[in-house]
Amino acid sequence: MGGDGIEREYRRRRQLSVPWWQLGIDVLVFGAIVVQTATVSPPFPAGRWFNIVILVLIPARGALALLYRRRGRTIVGARGIAARDAVRTVDRAWHDIYDIRAELNTRGVENAEWITYVYDGDGRRTRLPYFDDWQLPDFHAELAGLRAVSAQHRGMDWELRPEVEDRIRRRARDRKVSAAVLVTAMVAAAAAFVVMA
Repeated sequence: MGGDGIEREYRRRRQLSVPWWQLGIDVLVFGAIVVQTATVSPPFPAGRWFNIVILVLIPARGALALLYRRRGRTIVGARGIAARDAVRTVDRAWHDIYDIRAELNTRGVENAEWITYVYDGDGRRTRLPYFDDWQLPDFHAELAGLRAVSAQHRGMDWELRPEVEDRIRRRARDRKVSAAVLVTAMVAAAAAFVVMA
């Protein structure tokens, strides 16, 4: 930690528990697709390509999870906050940061109850890896301390601006709509494959 107390790095401290049932399902699906691709000729040509895509996506998902465990971290310094995930790093300078917020984890696929996002003035959010109540024993105190120390680097206090709050709400609504469209498209694609088979 630097002399001004802003230099911090948050990385994995505790193991994330992967549900065994989820891992088991992934292995069973992967194995079934391998067997089907190797032994059974699909009734339509797109079936083999579908299997090949799935055979690539499942290991890619595992590789990204392993890279995230190794590379993922949140780095805080005098210049701003950097959020590093499996393959990219998002840097936010202090003057571009609108807010740092803890939000309830609604996805429920992780151990953390609270996860942290940094918002910019356009309402875009970036998740801060490993800055959560699963990795940090006194999470809320750590967040309050970070906000207090970083206020001097921002040059202003943390205050809400109605126009940015509207953008944040609009982006949250757009994320929900996009997720619903994606789920609908996946269900429709699965139904089409079942009907074509």
